[in-house]
Amino acid sequence: MNYKGDELYWIAICDDEKESVEEIVDILMEGELEPGEFKISVFSSGEELLNANVSRYDLLILDIMFPGENGRAIAEKYRRRNKDGLFVFCTGKASPIPDDFKYQPYRYMRKDHANRLRTDLLDTVEEMYRRRSKHQVRLSVGKIQLLVNIEDIVYMEIAKNGCHVHYYNNEEELCTVKAKEKIKSLYPQLFSYGFEFAHNSYLVNCHYLKWWGYHELELINGVKISISRAREKAFKEACIKYIV
Repeated sequence: MNYKGDELYWIAICDDEKESVEEIVDILMEGELEPGEFKISVFSSGEELLNANVSRYDLLILDIMFPGENGRAIAEKYRRRNKDGLFVFCTGKASPIPDDFKYQPYRYMRKDHANRLRTDLLDTVEEMYRRRSKHQVRLSVGKIQLLVNIEDIVYMEIAKNGCHVHYYNNEEELCTVKAKEKIKSLYPQLFSYGFEFAHNSYLVNCHYLKWWGYHELELINGVKISISRAREKAFKEACIKYIV
């Protein structure tokens, strides 16, 4: 690598199909902004991946089907050791199931849809860059202005003269603050980061979904929220962007 910038971006591909790996690498290199800033490691099995220093990776691209291994079990072990890393499922055969939400995949990609695969991978590279840049939202909390990383916000709920914001702090503790801003005014700033209304009182970060059904969802911290009939279609469409 000849990159002379501040930091490399570490990317892991866990896939035992050589042709698929080559295609993925070619697409990833299209999204590289500066020559040499991507360090790409390829693993042909979950065992190889988990024997590496997985906490360093900004992005993991993980197949589901391996001989004698289950990609979802690999994802579970990976997520225990890398809670913040971006990762996607990329498969040619398996279909998503509700439990996939608990691993917090950013996308669920199909190898057999070449054009869609390219679009989704390049979008994922943009998300990797965005997460490193730590986009923030400014909240009026009492007499102070609080900056919160957008990706750390789990959900917001309406409150009198403002909203309650539930987010993870730097110590990975779930915190709640009362902000003067209304969630409807914050929505235009947040929707492109995966936020959608479950109903008029709750704005949810889809990346933190554990599962969702027609009338209810559960977040990874165990909080359950009803999905209103009026918001059901828009919420479903928002979720599909991150799991299908």
